[in-house]
Amino acid sequence: MNNLTEELKKYIKSERLISSGEIVLAGVSGGADSVCLFHTLCELREELSFSLYVVHINHMIRKAADSEAVFVERLCEKWDVPFYRRDINIPEIVEKSPSSEEEAGRNERYKAFCDIAGEIERKTGKPVKIATAHNRNDQAETVLHNLFRGSRIKGLSGIRAKGTREGFELIRPLLMTGRDEIEKYLSEKGYEYCNDSSNFTDDYTRNRIRHNIIPVANEQINPRADLHVAETAEYLAKIDEYLEGQANLVKNWLIENSREEVIMDCIVLAGVPDIIRERLIIKGIHLLYPHVKDIQAVHIKELSAIVMSTDGSAMLDLPYGIKAVRNYDKLHFYFETDDKNAENDSIVLDLSKIEDGDTIEREIPNLGMVNIRVFPYKSSFKIPTTEYTKWFNYDKISNSLQFRTRRTGDIISLGNGNKKLKKFMIDEKIPINKRDELYILADGGNVLWIPGYRMGDFYKLDDDSDRVLEVTVIK
Repeated sequence: MNNLTEELKKYIKSERLISSGEIVLAGVSGGADSVCLFHTLCELREELSFSLYVVHINHMIRKAADSEAVFVERLCEKWDVPFYRRDINIPEIVEKSPSSEEEAGRNERYKAFCDIAGEIERKTGKPVKIATAHNRNDQAETVLHNLFRGSRIKGLSGIRAKGTREGFELIRPLLMTGRDEIEKYLSEKGYEYCNDSSNFTDDYTRNRIRHNIIPVANEQINPRADLHVAETAEYLAKIDEYLEGQANLVKNWLIENSREEVIMDCIVLAGVPDIIRERLIIKGIHLLYPHVKDIQAVHIKELSAIVMSTDGSAMLDLPYGIKAVRNYDKLHFYFETDDKNAENDSIVLDLSKIEDGDTIEREIPNLGMVNIRVFPYKSSFKIPTTEYTKWFNYDKISNSLQFRTRRTGDIISLGNGNKKLKKFMIDEKIPINKRDELYILADGGNVLWIPGYRMGDFYKLDDDSDRVLEVTVIK
């Protein structure tokens, strides 16, 4: 048995990657790393008593992709290994999503792996593990990439020997094997493999690290630089696991978890050490979107500052259209939507042709149906005090009346003075993420009424009033 295969066997046993009677579903692209994984697992399957299956994903990006799929299929036929193929149009998926080609490929690839693993489990009744060909160089590239992007300890601990995805265990038997060892193994054995032309360009950040940074580190700093990076990642992974355990001991930090929104308790978060607070914030984001990759250290630092701030409200835009909003003692995560129609954020009420006593109806977003009428005022009338019916001095309205969302410069009259609408909303503790959705009744930049909160004093009726504008909201 080849030395590399022996080292692989030791690593599989030490990390408990494969147990007797299991099925290993290996992702094989046709490149050197995955072909090495394929052959070493073929050599070990009888000794370690597991069954080997192969899945190949054609991302439909390169012209050579189809021939690579055929190469892997023939390889499996030769070595009597069950073969699965999936064709996934990644360019088409990227057009319809905010993901990069690399990220979309990774997500769709793992999704297909898990789908096929489930299919095999149902057919055989045996547990299936998914094996990928990540190696030591991949580990070093990942750690450096995450370091340069500003990752916290989870990113710096890199790729794990074991993981889970959609209920299936992922294993990476080659994780501590160098690419030079892989190429030497294939050369000595005379095994053929495919060369992916995209690996030789500097189009991707990972390739630039692979071609321009790691070789220089190995040649001019330490010939084992990539190994030391991988070993450090392995050590940091243990620290990361400990911190995860400590974070899991914190109680009541999560208030609500749904597909639409995750809400966290700022008081609880503020009471734990910084590193645990940051860990819980990351967990909260992942509850909303498990596969998020671009949350960087700067985002976590800003979110932690928002939690610790004494300000009642704050907002932060995160990658993937995620909004982070603090509303007093709660931190909300949700996806920003474009549901609001720009044409409907201002609804003009044309009262010029309305006769006294007539009623008009308009539907207002986030409020409901609104009934509006104008009629003569008499001092003997009893002014309504209900929350959603208001009487205004119609003769004081100088501009076109409209229901709309707030605008810069809006003011509301309170007592003998005016207050900026923004300041009023802060004082009334109106949640920051609701302020732009709230429809107000306005006369130019003057606010007549914020339904559910307050009407402007300037527009109240007095003894000299001639006509009444009645506005009733039917929620």
